[in-house]
Amino acid sequence: MYYIMSEVEKIKYFKPAGFKGRGHSKAYKRNRWYGIVYDKDKNTFKEGKYPSKEALIEGLGLNVSPDVIYRLVSGNRVDTNKSKKSNSFIARYGHIKITKIDEPADLL
Repeated sequence: MYYIMSEVEKIKYFKPAGFKGRGHSKAYKRNRWYGIVYDKDKNTFKEGKYPSKEALIEGLGLNVSPDVIYRLVSGNRVDTNKSKKSNSFIARYGHIKITKIDEPADLL
């Protein structure tokens, strides 16, 4: 026996194409990360709101891992006084600012 979902149930359980995650999670409907990147070569800023760390990395064109994003947001293990000169964390990633947010995403 097969169960056919009504239109209301299809809208209730709608997920974007390529969505991976738990079935009852509502996280894909909310933006969780806000990022600003300063491009030193072009002297421009790029910014955006994203639902996940992976989407933030892809959207802003960053070459960092999610661990680096955690370090940027929390400040853990960050050399703020640049004791290692050009090899310090701030010298490498100081042009990136990422903050946590919680707002509804525009799915349309």
